[in-house]
Amino acid sequence: MVDLRVDELPAAAAAVLRRRAKADGRSPEQHVRQELLALARRRVPIDGVVEFRAERGVPEPSLAEPDAVALWRDHDLPTEAVAVFARRAEAAGVPLGEYVRQELIGVARRGTVADALLEFAEVQERDPSLRMGMDEIAASIAYARGL
Repeated sequence: MVDLRVDELPAAAAAVLRRRAKADGRSPEQHVRQELLALARRRVPIDGVVEFRAERGVPEPSLAEPDAVALWRDHDLPTEAVAVFARRAEAAGVPLGEYVRQELIGVARRGTVADALLEFAEVQERDPSLRMGMDEIAASIAYARGL
């Protein structure tokens, strides 16, 4: 069974998720739950394979396996969200816990302008003598990303 606690993710991913949680006024665990719910609702490329398998009558994966139970217990996810992840994991040919772990890492790697600004704000908190114009930084990040 894979541990999906924020502290068990790679350091960079954990830092991003903690930063986002703090900005949203949530605990890291609450934030991870919200990220997982959003991931379950969002259509992803593997969903085409999931649908193909369903059309062919491939049986649904078991939700009684330890990783599924951990998602319910540790993240209080609804059954349908766990089922979405279980179907995607099975279609991808990876264990459920590893699939969800990789998805969380992927979410953290897809940084936003807001993520970058939160990092700059942390730096400024650590050293208040730094003079940073957040509007200019935001404009520079958006320009660099072609936004």
